[in-house]
Amino acid sequence: MQTIRQDSRGREKPMHTLRGAQGKRGVTLMEVMAVVAIMGILSGLGVAGLRSAVANARIKDAAYNVTAFMERTANEARRQNTTLCVVKESNQKLVTFVANCTDANTASKKASLTRTDSLILESPNRILTKNEVTAADILGGTNLVENGAEFTPRQGLSAAPFQGFIAIQYGGDGRYGAAAKVKAKNAFVPKMKFDDGDWFDL
Repeated sequence: MQTIRQDSRGREKPMHTLRGAQGKRGVTLMEVMAVVAIMGILSGLGVAGLRSAVANARIKDAAYNVTAFMERTANEARRQNTTLCVVKESNQKLVTFVANCTDANTASKKASLTRTDSLILESPNRILTKNEVTAADILGGTNLVENGAEFTPRQGLSAAPFQGFIAIQYGGDGRYGAAAKVKAKNAFVPKMKFDDGDWFDL
C-alpha cells in the first residue's frame, strides 16, 4: 500500500507505508547467524592464543625465578663464607641447606640441618628429574637436582657450581625453562625451549 504526498514544488510522490520502510531497514536471519558464527570463530582463536601466551609467560617466569634463586644462594654462600646446598624437596620445591650436598642428601643428617631459603614453583610448573631430561639437553651439563647444587665460596668467582642446570616443564606441555650454569659464565642464565627446539637465552 502506498500513500501520496506532495513535495515543496507541489509534485506528488508515492511514499511507502511505515511497515514497508521497516522491512527494508532490517537484517535477515542468515546475516545474523553469519555474524554470530564469525564472532564464535574469532573468540575461539583468541582463547587458544591467550592460553598459549599464559603458558609461555608462566614457564618464562619459572625460569627467571629459579635462576634468581640460584644466584641468591651463590651470593649468600659468599656473604656467609660457608657452603650451601640446594636440593629438590618435591616436584615444585627447592630448599637451601647450610651444609655440603653429601649431608643434605643423607636422611639421618638432613633433619638437623639449617634451612636458609626455599622456592616453590607455581603449578603446573614442575622440576624435571634426571630421567626426564638428559644432560645433553642443556649444554652437556649435569642435572643439579639429582645430588644437589653445592655452592662453595671461591675468591673472585661465583660460589655456584662450575657447570649444571635445573630444568622445569610447564605441566605436560612441550614448554621448558631452565637455570643453566656454564664454565664460560660466572652466573646462572635463564633459558627456554619449545618441544624439540633448541634452548635459547631469555
